Amino acid sequence: MKKNRLAAVYDFDFELIGIVSTAKEYKLAWNLNQLNLFHLVKADDIKIEFTDHKQILISNLIYEDDYSMVHLLKNKLISTNSGENQYLIHELSRFDFLLKVRNLTEDRWAEKIYEQIRDLRIADYVTRIELDRIKQKENLLF
Repeated sequence: MKKNRLAAVYDFDFELIGIVSTAKEYKLAWNLNQLNLFHLVKADDIKIEFTDHKQILISNLIYEDDYSMVHLLKNKLISTNSGENQYLIHELSRFDFLLKVRNLTEDRWAEKIYEQIRDLRIADYVTRIELDRIKQKENLLF
């Protein structure tokens, strides 16, 4: 019997910035808010359920307006129902935080954010991440 598979094509209309920092999440968010590009506020944690009954819980701070959206995500999961240490995107485990940035009107907005975050003392290392190289990028669709 022939099996049919559903092929889904997702539009990844955002950019990703990886941040290494030993600071607490709220302290990093406060420093990012001081850049005056956006104002992050704590939102409900994101809960993702997989088909194999695994659940993950991701800490989430968000800024959203009509044309742009910024999520500060802690890469290390808050909780998981599997006993192992897990990350939102395991292949990016060296990053403590991921900044998911989308702007519909300004093309270089993520680059401007990246340039300013690089100058923050609280951020030990900052880099822009190419989405094409990430295998688990579907975990960022929510």
